[in-house]
Amino acid sequence: MHSLRPFELIAAAFFGAFAVAATASRNSQARRGRAVFCSVALTVLPIAATWLSSDLRAWSGNLYLAAGYWIPALLVNTPEDASRFENWLVRSDARWQRFALALPAWATSILELSYLLCYVSLPTAFVFVWAMGTPADVDRFWTAVLLSGFLCYGTLPWLTSRPPRIVRGAPPAEGRLRALNQFVLTHMGHGLNTFPSGHVALSVAAAVQVLPISQPAGMALLLVAFGIGAGAVAGRYHYSVDVVLGAAIGAAAALLI
Repeated sequence: MHSLRPFELIAAAFFGAFAVAATASRNSQARRGRAVFCSVALTVLPIAATWLSSDLRAWSGNLYLAAGYWIPALLVNTPEDASRFENWLVRSDARWQRFALALPAWATSILELSYLLCYVSLPTAFVFVWAMGTPADVDRFWTAVLLSGFLCYGTLPWLTSRPPRIVRGAPPAEGRLRALNQFVLTHMGHGLNTFPSGHVALSVAAAVQVLPISQPAGMALLLVAFGIGAGAVAGRYHYSVDVVLGAAIGAAAALLI
């Protein structure tokens, strides 16, 4: 048995705190029960994982991140109803949109592709750090990524909103890439808007953690992260303020670590 690694401590602390917060929520007993049960299980899991090999523990960060995305959604009751917070996001987005430019079809397609890369940028960065870095690099990677992800995902039950593509409707431009993004979001997401943007925060944090190992790879991933943020706004997958704050959180978490 080994001691807990830094990112495992963060995971245990987040899920433990969320279990306590879930008991005080105003949701139905069934919803609270599911959220508490899952959170407690994820609190204990990092402790149990100390018996596993170093490589298996390194890969477990993917599980903690996925659980951090799904468990907060268990406490959301009525995402169909617009909240004050959602209305504020819409008004904020309207102010930002005054400066938006009309994009040609080819640029829209590039931004749709860029947003689609949010599903591969983080796994790519992790595999690179795991293969080319040291165990300490892996610890720093997951510590920064989980910290930024949990900060974005953990607010969901209290800052609930729907994505702008649902509130305002999809952008005029359509295409295969747009359809693919919609398919992935429909079948692999919970349909809610994370504030700040988890996709942007995670891609930025991961890219910054790759930089010390390989500057070319890190810069390439930062460019992808920029494209993800731009695509999120252009495709109405996130509100503008989501993207800006997500980038700030990802960068801050990575630089602090």
